Amino acid sequence: MVHVKELNNMATWQKQLKDISMALAVIGGLWMVAVVGIGDAVSIITDPDSVDAQTATDLGGIDFIDRVAVAGVVVTLVSGAGLGLISVSSGNPPALNVILKNYSLIIGFVALSAFSTEVFDTISGNRDWSSFSDVQNSYMLFLAGSLTSGVASLLMNRRN
Repeated sequence: MVHVKELNNMATWQKQLKDISMALAVIGGLWMVAVVGIGDAVSIITDPDSVDAQTATDLGGIDFIDRVAVAGVVVTLVSGAGLGLISVSSGNPPALNVILKNYSLIIGFVALSAFSTEVFDTISGNRDWSSFSDVQNSYMLFLAGSLTSGVASLLMNRRN
């Protein structure tokens, strides 16, 4: 039988994991935007052909999934986890509220489906940080933090 104290302890470690991993995602996202610049970060999403050649090279080229993931960087940075410029509100379109409530899960799915090897190397401590550029490292820190935060969020919300 599970006691209330054990449930509180579970909720505590899950919340800590979620908060710390989201903080790492925010740090990774901020670092990435600082390195590539706000203009290139927006261009990755809206006009990948205009992105600085070095940024495109660091990302191994820019495809649809990179555009979605960098849009996730922007959502994370403007949401309550980042700068707090936008939050869930009854005045928002319903789709925006769904995204704001679930962005770590959405980005986590992107990370898992498109970058699983790199993300798991980051989470497990097997990433050789010195072998990659700041753009690549901050991108993986963002994706790994988002995935971990999303998993912790799911664990917090599961019903026994």
